[in-house]
Amino acid sequence: MDTAPPPARSSERLISFLDAAVAIALTLLILPLMESVSEAVDEQQTLGDYAGEHSWQLLAFSLSFLIIAMFWRMHHGIQSPDTPLTQQHLTLQLAWLFTITLMPVVTALTGGLDTDRALVASYVGNLAVSAWLLFVIAVVERRDRRAAGLAVDATLPATPLAVALLFTLTLLLALIVPSYTWLFLMALSGLVRGLLVRFGVVGRDHSAGREHPSGIEKRAVPPAP
Repeated sequence: MDTAPPPARSSERLISFLDAAVAIALTLLILPLMESVSEAVDEQQTLGDYAGEHSWQLLAFSLSFLIIAMFWRMHHGIQSPDTPLTQQHLTLQLAWLFTITLMPVVTALTGGLDTDRALVASYVGNLAVSAWLLFVIAVVERRDRRAAGLAVDATLPATPLAVALLFTLTLLLALIVPSYTWLFLMALSGLVRGLLVRFGVVGRDHSAGREHPSGIEKRAVPPAP
């Protein structure tokens, strides 16, 4: 009787599912604007009148679109289709997807309500949670690829960690002074990532393998008998 364990499932189907869900979230961002367009047409407004009246909605839509696109690009840089799919990995991915599906809701609230501390905290807080989940996903991805003997970049968690730290700082500042302008701190993500790698916060090899100079870990090959 064959008692060998079944082959591990790859993450390819999960990635396809997540891509589709993120695309839907991006599409849903436009719905509040479509409703306001219908109202503008009924009132025979000019383009200038519409843009002036709904400028904050347009800005909220554009900002959220760019942020979701940034998260999607980071996710694609983290997740590889040949990584074995584990229950822990699946749970983390679905938790991250939940924060993405919340984006159309918090964006609609941001574009339609007056700015206050609770509103800014809900928007930025959701982004911070999403970034921290991506960081944990990157750590688990690196661990699982090491365990499977697959090549992996030792600095894989660096970018999501930098983004998570900056979103957390943005949230703390926004709780003191409610404003979305704190989001401009995200422009420092590249600098923060470089510092994290330079000072060894991420990228250290704590496994049995050795880190290749290119950043891709190579497992030690035992000497021939």
